[in-house]
Amino acid sequence: MRFFNGIFTGLALLFSLVWTSHAWSQSKPPVRIAAINPLSGAGAFDGQLALEGMQAMVAIINAQGGVLGGRPLELLTYDDKGTPEEGVSAAKRAMEQDKVDLLVGGWFSAVALGQKEVTRDKIIHIVTSSQHPKVTEEGHKWLFRLNATSTMMSERYSKFICEHIKPKSVAFITISDDYGRLEYENYARLLSACGIQIKGNEYYNRTDNEFTTALTKIKSMGADAVYVSAINTSQGASIYRQLKQVGHRGSVIASAGNMNPKLVELSGASIEGVYSVSLFAPDSQRPMARKWMAQYTQMFKNEPSFIGALGAQSIELLAAAINKAGDPRNYAKIATVLRAQKWDTLLGEVGFDDKGQAAQAIYLVQVKDKKIIGIK
Repeated sequence: MRFFNGIFTGLALLFSLVWTSHAWSQSKPPVRIAAINPLSGAGAFDGQLALEGMQAMVAIINAQGGVLGGRPLELLTYDDKGTPEEGVSAAKRAMEQDKVDLLVGGWFSAVALGQKEVTRDKIIHIVTSSQHPKVTEEGHKWLFRLNATSTMMSERYSKFICEHIKPKSVAFITISDDYGRLEYENYARLLSACGIQIKGNEYYNRTDNEFTTALTKIKSMGADAVYVSAINTSQGASIYRQLKQVGHRGSVIASAGNMNPKLVELSGASIEGVYSVSLFAPDSQRPMARKWMAQYTQMFKNEPSFIGALGAQSIELLAAAINKAGDPRNYAKIATVLRAQKWDTLLGEVGFDDKGQAAQAIYLVQVKDKKIIGIK
């Protein structure tokens, strides 16, 4: 009887210790991060991929003990619907009602440009993929962008187009907004400088899904290559399919950062051979990249992508910075910490300038046999 009493006493003690440990770990409040992405509308595919990338990185960090000595990360998700109005509304709700500690938002440039005005001097704001230079040029002291600006991308990408693809002429299709006009101006200037003839440009609207008329005009220009500036996956897939349907047989050059496995899946054979550039090397052997890709694959049906990797990098950097700053609400210190050094991340080494603009490696990629591969 004493034997069984001893067992029961031991089990009770063990349960008490486990429960105490559990209660202690649960007593530490989470660090709450607003994840504002387009989860409906034209950018829904992209927003979902970005969110999944963030969620996979949160899982990795929480499994390692969280941040600040045991505080878990918690994502609060918001849908900006790909519009500045909804993006601003979501940012206000996250800060004023939900009292989040940090904010990641601004997938599209138009959304980021609106959001930065409501986050100014209020919260650390990480912008992932938007490329318009004004996001950081006219940003604020607590705003940081991970993606390269359209100007930074065009300088690197145009060199590759001139030296590797070598078309004699190029026609463009770009979105009819500030970003699309800047995209066309940058590439027209840089490609003309290396002797490539610019045949012209056709603009489309953010809500369009039918591009046959514009693409027929582009085909009639007789360009060797067509540059497709698609800001989201669903529109990009429609453009590539319809470009093939109108009979274009030359090279196709995709705008920077839009290439992802979901786009390849939706575009089918029409995207085979298409070139692009990305911050994400599909064959990366970096330890965190491999760990993140494994975690992502375990959690989600989609394939790891550039879009998801940017979302993951935002969480990875925030976790590292608040650990170093010691407080998720000391925004001045977090901003100073982010600017003070270069960070080793799943995408490689990244550093920020005084405006919060990141500088990191850009990789050339192409679709071959339904896969996105790096070009050496």
